[in-house]
Amino acid sequence: MANYKLALTALLTIFLFSALAIYSISFVLPEFISSFGGLASFAIPLSWIGGAIGGLLMGIFGDTKGKRLSLLISILLFVFPILGNVVVDNVVLFYLIWFLIGFGVNAVNGISYVYAAELSPPSIRGLIGSIMQGLYFLGAILGLLISFVTKETIFPYYTIIFVLSAISIPLWFLIPESKWKAKFSFRVSREFVKVTVFGSLFSIGAFLLLVPLVSLSFTLFSSLKLNAYAVILIGFIIGMIGFTIAGSISDRIGRKKASYLFAGISVFSSLLFFSGLVIASFILLMFGSSFFAYFGIWMSEIYPINFKATGTNITLFLGRLLGGGFGVTLVLLLPFGLERDLSLTVLISSIIVLLSATQLPETVKTQ
Repeated sequence: MANYKLALTALLTIFLFSALAIYSISFVLPEFISSFGGLASFAIPLSWIGGAIGGLLMGIFGDTKGKRLSLLISILLFVFPILGNVVVDNVVLFYLIWFLIGFGVNAVNGISYVYAAELSPPSIRGLIGSIMQGLYFLGAILGLLISFVTKETIFPYYTIIFVLSAISIPLWFLIPESKWKAKFSFRVSREFVKVTVFGSLFSIGAFLLLVPLVSLSFTLFSSLKLNAYAVILIGFIIGMIGFTIAGSISDRIGRKKASYLFAGISVFSSLLFFSGLVIASFILLMFGSSFFAYFGIWMSEIYPINFKATGTNITLFLGRLLGGGFGVTLVLLLPFGLERDLSLTVLISSIIVLLSATQLPETVKTQ
């Protein structure tokens, strides 16, 4: 068990650095815009498009060739392109760098969910999964703090992030090959087709809420003349706490009931956005979005052994592609102003999550 605890710690740390990498662009985006113009903003959706493709392809690779090798390739694909941000001198190369970072990060994430489900005792599986997802917030907080310390200067900012992310490579050696092995097959029963459809809708709603909100919050609060660093830091800390306790709650009351609870909070928080209570709404949305905390674990519990990594990543594929890849673009193209555009997006997203959760099977036996 000690070895598994060590492996799980290594896995969580790798996940943290991948979260730092994917959200790092949000806190220095104005610097890239000053170099490449407004087109630099589209590196964010491109990173999530890369993530959708990477998560799916490396999930299939993991189920066919081995999850451990798939994890290593994914780590290398997000770590080394980070350095490209220091020397990039044209927007096309900039897009390629962020496509690769997204490809690697989301591939790491998808495989990590399966590993976490395997390494964690069933009684705390949801807790471990939610701690893992909560590391997205901690990674974003790290990026925020590093940007503050480096005064948003690209060279020291991305040098520090590269050095931290590179620690993932030696940590990989602490992770064993997955014992969940079976002959891979795309053939699944009709019940899993339904899971895939509604799991994908859940994923789309979650990504469509979180990615635009986190990616554009710094821009929104700055435009409103608010202390963006302070508001975002508080929101991320609340989100991290929410994600951590959400898994434990879902272990106790079940994944479905927990999803109803947190999605309901998100719907309420979205309505506050419309009333102009932007700061309160942002902080509550960070907490309410905890329905996403145990989603990867939930999907890994549902799918059969021969389809776990692939099935989990298929449900995440459309979320990453539509919610992550095109979510930010959708918000930017809406004509109502950034505040209204975000409020409408998070409301629709929360409702999608709430409705799709009603169609997913419960995996936790409650008293």
